[in-house]
Amino acid sequence: MKKPFSNAYDAIKKLFRKMFGKKDPDELQEEAVEEGAEEAAEGEEAVEEAPEEEQEPELTPEEQKKAALEAVAHIAEEEGIKKEKVSKGELEEQKKYEEEVKRRAERKKKREAEDKKKEAKEAAEQRSGMVKMVVDPVTGEEIPLGQLPEGASNLKKYMRIQTTSDDIVVAMNSIIKHPDMPKNIVILGRNGFGTVKVGEDFARSFYEMGLVKSDKIAKTKAKQLNKMGLEKLAALKGGCLIIENAGLVSFDKLVEVIQNSSPENNDYVVILTGEIDSLANFFEENEDIVDSFIYLIDIHKIKEKGMIHLARGYVKEKGYKADKYVYEKLKNYLKGMEEGNIDRFVQKLDETMENCDKRGDDKSIIPEDVN
Repeated sequence: MKKPFSNAYDAIKKLFRKMFGKKDPDELQEEAVEEGAEEAAEGEEAVEEAPEEEQEPELTPEEQKKAALEAVAHIAEEEGIKKEKVSKGELEEQKKYEEEVKRRAERKKKREAEDKKKEAKEAAEQRSGMVKMVVDPVTGEEIPLGQLPEGASNLKKYMRIQTTSDDIVVAMNSIIKHPDMPKNIVILGRNGFGTVKVGEDFARSFYEMGLVKSDKIAKTKAKQLNKMGLEKLAALKGGCLIIENAGLVSFDKLVEVIQNSSPENNDYVVILTGEIDSLANFFEENEDIVDSFIYLIDIHKIKEKGMIHLARGYVKEKGYKADKYVYEKLKNYLKGMEEGNIDRFVQKLDETMENCDKRGDDKSIIPEDVN
């Protein structure tokens, strides 16, 4: 025998699932009761038309309403369980997010401690006049720091920035010393940094020094690269590929790129740029490709002082002159942008020098040129 009011129950269940969460509960309940009552009436008519089936007990209007309300309550309870499952999923996502925040905070704390230790060591070496010693990334042996190689003129602007300058000098000298090792570079920045121009400066220096055969530079964002067929990179042969936001590139795609860039294939250098924690996560999760990226350039610590040092070096490198009032104006400009965004700041310096050229004033920059 069918349960009393089973047709109404099914009708209400269908209606409830369709409308759950979209209307006021009281309004939904009232509509469900009315819909259920109508379905119940239709169910009774169907029973009368088919006498061979056993009829359900006849219910009064009051009993119909009561049964409909019970059905609504039961279905609501079922849907509530589903919502609880969704809520648990959301809690899992929240938990993952909190764990990632905690991991990044621990990493940051560790980096800061290492930076302080390194800065104290550098200051002591500078005071004592000792030869600065560094670790060769390929052999792991301690060697004298040395100087920026000839031909790397595009990287001179970074030489006034402590630690970053050391990373650049070490990388370039090691690449010259170990020509058979991968020349790929990883540039580590802060969240929101623009570091593509730094990658371009490496690419131009590689060509000037004869470390790559072509002056071609291709730039792509990680998400675009994930969808892209690598046949398009055949035209890049012998040049450099810069991948922006590289922490978002898929492991399989980067493996493809590494194979595609090998000397026996298209023979180009891969330069990864991105936020330090995203890249750290990527390499922690994909240790198989770590050996393809030996050289790390850390620029995530550059603050206002370092940026002004960069400006002084860049202006001098380009053959311009500027007084303290120009640099005061640049300091004010820095206050209105993301701290340490090298790409945006270098672009501003380029515009400043262009303004100077338009005035035709023998490469002497004035504060008005900064506007």
